[in-house]
Amino acid sequence: MFFKRIFGKKKAPEPIQPEKLSIDSLEERVNKLKREKLAGAQSRLNATLDRLSEERGALLKELKTLSGAEPTEEAYPGLRTAAFEARRLLADKLTRATTHIQRGGEFSTDDLTTLDGKLTKMVNLTTDAIATHSRYVRALFGPRLNTIELRLRQLHRLVREAHTLIEGTLGEMRSLESISSKISSRRELLHRIESMQTDAKSLESQVGVLEKLIENESNQLTRLVNSEEFKGFDASGRELERIEREIARVRSDASSAISGLSRPLRKMEKLVRAGEYQMDREMVKVLELCIENPLEVLSSDEKITSTDALLQKMIELLDGGKISMGDRERKKRMELARELLEEKKLLKLKERLTHLHARRETQKRAREQTSLLKQKAELESSIEKYKSDLKRARATIEEFHRESQRAEKDIDKNLRELEKLATEVIGATVELTS
Repeated sequence: MFFKRIFGKKKAPEPIQPEKLSIDSLEERVNKLKREKLAGAQSRLNATLDRLSEERGALLKELKTLSGAEPTEEAYPGLRTAAFEARRLLADKLTRATTHIQRGGEFSTDDLTTLDGKLTKMVNLTTDAIATHSRYVRALFGPRLNTIELRLRQLHRLVREAHTLIEGTLGEMRSLESISSKISSRRELLHRIESMQTDAKSLESQVGVLEKLIENESNQLTRLVNSEEFKGFDASGRELERIEREIARVRSDASSAISGLSRPLRKMEKLVRAGEYQMDREMVKVLELCIENPLEVLSSDEKITSTDALLQKMIELLDGGKISMGDRERKKRMELARELLEEKKLLKLKERLTHLHARRETQKRAREQTSLLKQKAELESSIEKYKSDLKRARATIEEFHRESQRAEKDIDKNLRELEKLATEVIGATVELTS
């Protein structure tokens, strides 16, 4: 208590307030840092390149001295020849490997990457040249080679220095470029959302227009169908259907009337084919027609007349027992045939069909002349098209909404990643306001 009274209660440190930045402000800060990083690297790198150029010049002088030097040791001819050739190759390779690298006026990240590659290649080539040729050169030109190796070590040290500087700068630039890339991605997402919202509004207007068109044309269709004119037209359609049913019934009666005699007619055909009964060619054709296509009999009065004559002959053959058949069946078939002949049933069926066909054509022409059916079909087709367009527009709007929601989530994720990267690069907690 005593110490508390003297010194008082120690205050808690105030929390560090985050630095609030807009996206535009962050981009400006990042671009400024890029320029500063590259400018700083350029200044230090150019100084290193200047020293590198000096070392290269000194190395080339030593290589020139080596090329004109006399052997320091006596050697047998074979070694002497090998050493002189090794000296020539070494000097040539080191001269070509240590190409002049000019200092940069203004470096970009690509320039730095290219320069680092050139420096690395120079180190590799010079190292390989020494490893390949130094043995023979050292045997006769040891002191001169030692000087050259010393110069190369100095050269390699400067290259490592430049490499370290380039690598560090590129690492910092990658972090800054990552922020720039995410800012660009964010802008693209925002532009995409804006574009989808514009398209969705346009489609929503189109939906309203389509709904109104569907309503108007549906009302027109209802009025058309409920009109007295269309009801009469609809009644004519029902009459046409009734005529079609009647035609089908008459054709069925005609087919059944002749088909009911198919068995005795076939037996009659066998008699003709066997030569047991004589019949002219025209009558044979009628016989075949009655068996194979009985409805064709009604196609003309001539064929009906021929068919009646054929049936009369068939009755005579049945009555005379020339067509073999049981008594009961024979009497039944003869009665059917006589009924057809006495009542002139085939002619009456033909006349009925002719009348029905005429009525059907009259009804069809009357319906074709009216525009009601065409109006109805056009309205129905138009309504279906508008409904299809409406369905497609609504589906597209829904897809835009889903895409926008996904893009919004990506923007939120992008913002968190940007804040994290900016905090790491700037060195202070960053809170992005937009």
